Amino acid sequence: MRMIPRVRGDGGMTMVELLVVLGVLSVVLIALTTILFSSTQLGSRTARRAGVQGNARQALSLMTTELRQAGADPSLPPAGIVGIVSADSVSIRIRADLSGDGVLQTTEPSEDVSYQYTQATGVLTRDPGTGPVAVASNLTALRFTYFDAANALIVPVPLNAADAARVTSIGVTLTGEEGDSRPITLSSRVTLRNR
Repeated sequence: MRMIPRVRGDGGMTMVELLVVLGVLSVVLIALTTILFSSTQLGSRTARRAGVQGNARQALSLMTTELRQAGADPSLPPAGIVGIVSADSVSIRIRADLSGDGVLQTTEPSEDVSYQYTQATGVLTRDPGTGPVAVASNLTALRFTYFDAANALIVPVPLNAADAARVTSIGVTLTGEEGDSRPITLSSRVTLRNR
């Protein structure tokens, strides 16, 4: 008796083949899910870092502009504007007669501005005379340093009136951070135009 070999039909799969395909698909789906999740986390972290950096740059730009103008007194005869009213390592109050009328305005653009950093909250505020407004948040540090015409550091702070009158440039360093992002530190050295 002759045995006729069975020929497998084209219509199905064995259970072993089906399990192998499901196993391979599971591994591929797990890998793709992991990649997608990692990419989403990286994108979120990058967006938070960009937000902190943009926030810090905007605050530094505003401070740089206003600090540079401290002591502006274009009126004739000069009104005797004192550029730096008070200054320490985390706050500064400056004045400038931007309109040249001899009167300090406290409406925007303000001619009497204070900056104050509060470490407990991580917030930098700007007070144009009408009350403090947050200009930057998520800061972990801010420091003002003061230099004279010979580029020597003026200490101690807070500055007294005589030391404040010697200031020709101000160093500003701020550090921002949010969540699990790395800290971002920005520094600027502002030369006062009116010294």
